[in-house]
Amino acid sequence: MHRQVLTAFTAVLVLGSASPAQDEALVLRDELMPLAFLAGSCWTGVFPGSETFDVHCYEPVYGGQYLRDVHAVPQGSEVYRGETLYHWDAEAGAITYRYYNSIGGVSDGTATPDGDRVLFPDETHRGQDGEERVFSTVMEITGPDGYSVVTSENGAVVMEVEFQRISRQDADEMISGGVY
Repeated sequence: MHRQVLTAFTAVLVLGSASPAQDEALVLRDELMPLAFLAGSCWTGVFPGSETFDVHCYEPVYGGQYLRDVHAVPQGSEVYRGETLYHWDAEAGAITYRYYNSIGGVSDGTATPDGDRVLFPDETHRGQDGEERVFSTVMEITGPDGYSVVTSENGAVVMEVEFQRISRQDADEMISGGVY
């Protein structure tokens, strides 16, 4: 059953997009294919009610064994940065990830495909001070070049962002010093 869900989700993601960047996604291991829509592309979204934006670039690494997500959020003269590695955890039977950020925080969680969405139900974030917070996020594909993200904490929405696909060059021009 799990394999059928992954296969159906993969078909929607890979076949549903005509973007050349999708070719790069095909190097992902089978279990990571639910994230193929993201691979080989950069994305940007604006936080509602502000001019602050977030830029993400995803790439398969180590022969597709992992999917790397590097992101950056300009904050005045500073840039908040983060990096996530998604991988298949055979013992857990799930896509798991670890996220590191430029202010010393670390998050761990799982990603579960669900139709045209990917659910991140259990992200545990530990700040540099050791404080833990638990978030849940729903990522939904909104078209061949877009997705939305809704993140909640304790049942209350804390962030909603609509992302659009952009070129790597545009991503690097938006961030002082580039995304990477």
